[in-house]
Amino acid sequence: MTVIQESQETQTALRDFGRWLLQSGGLPADKTEDLLTKSRALHCGSGETVFSAGDTLEELFFVNSGLVRYYYLTPEGKEYNKNFVSSGSVVTSLSSFLEAKPAPFFTEALEDTVLVAVPIELARNLASDDIDWERLVGRFVRALAIQKEQREASFLLKNAEQRYEAFLKDFSALAMRLPQYHIASYLGITPVALSRIRSRLACRRVS
Repeated sequence: MTVIQESQETQTALRDFGRWLLQSGGLPADKTEDLLTKSRALHCGSGETVFSAGDTLEELFFVNSGLVRYYYLTPEGKEYNKNFVSSGSVVTSLSSFLEAKPAPFFTEALEDTVLVAVPIELARNLASDDIDWERLVGRFVRALAIQKEQREASFLLKNAEQRYEAFLKDFSALAMRLPQYHIASYLGITPVALSRIRSRLACRRVS
């Protein structure tokens, strides 16, 4: 990743992050200033790693623009996609953020991506010292917990075709930006199986 030198792009990224904290985070402006002054804008090219499994993160990342995937890597080199996040989302590992433990998964930019890097220790301190920050972190953690529960239920209760249809609903804005093999990995099926599912659904729409 490359630190973006002071420029219009840097100012835009930090301004967008500040706006997100105000609107989505519900924080008053005076409670965001310290965090913004200690954050930095980064550029991550397509295919670059944001952080790796085994890293104990010192920063969390706000996606200003672009697309990032979370994935697990087996000892045999097999990749399993865990999640995809785009603009207006936070990239981090809860293990690192909450307990200062190594991240269990990798993250990779799938497009040219601009991130705002936030010192994790500062974010932790704000969450422990200020009720508004505590609520923001609580909402973030709850959202991830609900997402995890829904994904588990999908794998246990739905077949591959139903999981794909749910994916198209949940990731409608991203489906056209993701290669089919990444979607297949997220669904826990092969690209060939996904191609067959897509063909069946296309035939049903025509008939």
